[in-house]
Amino acid sequence: MVDFGADGDYLGDPGFNGAGNKFKLVSVDATADANTRLAYGPAGANGYGANTAAQIASGSGGTAQAICAPGTGAKIGTGNLSTGDTVATDLPCVLAPTVVLRAGLAPEQRPNGSGAGFKLFDADTNASTGAPIGNGGKGLVNFSRASSSQITGATRYNSVTLGKDTIQMLAAAGTVANPTDAVPVTTAQLTAIYTCTTTNWSAVGGTAGTILPLLPQVGSGTRKTFLAAISVTTPGSCVQNVEENDPLAIQDSADAVNAVEPMSNTRLNLFLGNGYSFDPGTSTYVAGSLNPVGFFKDPTCPFNPTTSSQTGVAGTGNAPAVCQGAAAAIVPKVKLLTGAGSYSTTRDLLVYFRSADVNSPTKFEPGLALNWVRTLFYNPCPVVIGDPAFAADGCSIDPVTGLAYGSGGAPYYASSAGQADIGAAGVLPFYAFNGTTE
Repeated sequence: MVDFGADGDYLGDPGFNGAGNKFKLVSVDATADANTRLAYGPAGANGYGANTAAQIASGSGGTAQAICAPGTGAKIGTGNLSTGDTVATDLPCVLAPTVVLRAGLAPEQRPNGSGAGFKLFDADTNASTGAPIGNGGKGLVNFSRASSSQITGATRYNSVTLGKDTIQMLAAAGTVANPTDAVPVTTAQLTAIYTCTTTNWSAVGGTAGTILPLLPQVGSGTRKTFLAAISVTTPGSCVQNVEENDPLAIQDSADAVNAVEPMSNTRLNLFLGNGYSFDPGTSTYVAGSLNPVGFFKDPTCPFNPTTSSQTGVAGTGNAPAVCQGAAAAIVPKVKLLTGAGSYSTTRDLLVYFRSADVNSPTKFEPGLALNWVRTLFYNPCPVVIGDPAFAADGCSIDPVTGLAYGSGGAPYYASSAGQADIGAAGVLPFYAFNGTTE
């Protein structure tokens, strides 16, 4: 979401950085891969390769190093897959990706998940004054995205909501007769499934099969939201951790027919090419297909400018046929489990920033009057609508949302351009200021 606003989308919108601004917005992703997955290799769950299904489920046996190392696999990026890893093919290696936060610094552990990202942000903030610590007092990290509320017990942070997302349960799909034993389940049934009290799909109306409940990694905002919604504090021993919001985790699992996982509709939209566009007739954002072949491409396909395009239309270059156009798109064989009474949770997608930065006197762009917070995320009017000083202070009212903004108008992510980028990211655009954390 923040990436799309920063660098634009595949529909041709330039984003903030492409609009001629001298100073840029840099967003560090939770994952080391642009396909929003961890750095992957054919190792298997918990870093084990060439294992039986039982070994994978229990986290025992095998070694990741030999399988994940660059090798002589039959396809680019498959490492030593040709050595016979037939069960755990292309499951994530247990790696520790890093990131360089500022020029001249050594690599640091890359926080994986929005909760982990906020913890890094909080660690870079003085608990007493709310001022940034690193980078000579300017802060190594200026803001943090979050998919769940981050309560700190202090008022040193502000937050804005940029969009809405829905979490539902995901299961396998496909052309085979019975791609999954899973059925839509209620919140109460998920509580029993994720505490391993209910372990067979037949107990909830599905085809007999041992349930394989998948759960996002520790530090994930999706994990936090989901476990809170189903009132589970400690998941049971039958639960297997995977990378959050990765629809391929289902088909990559040891038992895809019986696997189920909580899934962000926003992230699934990117795989399917869906999003939201503004309808001027109703002044609302409408869901629909924005790209018929999806956003993510097969990472084993080498770049070829004559076969690559924003919309995935096939080219005429010398790339293999499987790497041309729609054939190169990653299309997960999954479906959402929906129906009356089935689990569904709607959440806000947030950005947190320091309260102290809202009124910073440092201007963000040359020749302009606003600092970086007011330019990008939050530009409040100092008086309320109707106050005699409203116009004199340069404040204005957004004709669509009715929100009031300070001199300079709506911040980028609340503007029509920023909201269009958010919609292209598969997120339902929705802007609101949430105040300080209490």
